[in-house]
Amino acid sequence: MKSKTVKVLAISGSINPGATAGRLLQAIARLAGTGFQFTIFEGLGDIPHFNPQLSDSTTNEQVLAWRNLWKQADAVIICTPEYAFGLPGVLKDALDWLVGSGEVYHKPLAALSYSPSMMGGENALSTLLLTLKAQNADFDESTTSTIPAIRQRFSLEGEITDPTLSTLLTKVLESLANKCEKKTDSH
Repeated sequence: MKSKTVKVLAISGSINPGATAGRLLQAIARLAGTGFQFTIFEGLGDIPHFNPQLSDSTTNEQVLAWRNLWKQADAVIICTPEYAFGLPGVLKDALDWLVGSGEVYHKPLAALSYSPSMMGGENALSTLLLTLKAQNADFDESTTSTIPAIRQRFSLEGEITDPTLSTLLTKVLESLANKCEKKTDSH
């Protein structure tokens, strides 16, 4: 399908160890196969609160490492739960550190939110997409989705139990790979 391996930075929007977001990203990595190389980042809790007065001149090691992960990635997948009808604050803070430095600019990106409810984390996804749009990330409806009723579609052991979810995630990965190919072809 692809001539080169797509380096994917996969970001868990939760700081809880063993959270669904991290387990879902691991399942996506298994589903992706050999055309992708995944780095799953679960270190949002290590990134300091965003401070706009320091954003251009920061020497904070965690912020610099965060920015470097984005630079090295061909594509990014963000998987996040919804908290209080919105995006987890730690994820928003981490993304805000990238506004002035430009790592998100035209980066092929997939965004997924999930919820145990039938709403699927719609508010979290909406907020996430607004933040990413402000930074000019390369995403569209083919690389974004909510996942409602996650507990009925994904096991506690980290396995996708719903074939519809497997199909959805496979399509997201294919669309993400296509965005990477187009970006490579245009350079």
